[in-house]
Amino acid sequence: MNMGAGAMGLGGPGPAGAPGGAPPAKREFPVHSLYIGNLSPKTFDLDLYKFFKAGGYAIAGVKVMFSKESRQSRGYGYLNFYAAEEAERCLAGMNNAVIDGKQIVLSKKKDKDFDSKANVLVKNLPKEMDQNALKKLFDEFGTIKSAKLEVFASGESRGFGYVQFETPESAQAAIAKLHASEQGGSKLDVLPHVKKDEREDVGENYTNLFV
Repeated sequence: MNMGAGAMGLGGPGPAGAPGGAPPAKREFPVHSLYIGNLSPKTFDLDLYKFFKAGGYAIAGVKVMFSKESRQSRGYGYLNFYAAEEAERCLAGMNNAVIDGKQIVLSKKKDKDFDSKANVLVKNLPKEMDQNALKKLFDEFGTIKSAKLEVFASGESRGFGYVQFETPESAQAAIAKLHASEQGGSKLDVLPHVKKDEREDVGENYTNLFV
């Protein structure tokens, strides 16, 4: 059977909008990301993907960040969504969820956007206070970007944590009212928090990778 070049698709017109047989241009979709922190060392990309898909969220991709030197998880990563509304819904519904025994932290901005003037260090917390209770304690002072309770490998509280507000004014109000206040029989220390890398004026370049 004689088949010409056109019948074989060689040298003939390509798909509509792709002259000369060139592949059609890829469509670009905006991706909306959430920073996810306080991850367990044993939590990986697929674990996060399955967890949030099971929760009913339309995930475009996930990425857990690893140290190039040790090849161990750095304890944070990114969730990516095609719709801003879905990212907002996940942020509202899943912040402080427990994955592999650790309460995660979700926020819109990455850690490099840390503002020390809007961040407080909270020490001498009652042992029974979890991360969600820590956030609720500070809710009245303004919008909270993240609240993180430091815990041992067993999940037990280490007695201190961090709360990052949207504005420095909220942090100052929280410090003024809650410092030296009593919670669950413990007298709190609520202080301004400055990260070590910021004190040394050394920043780290976090790269958002998409799956």
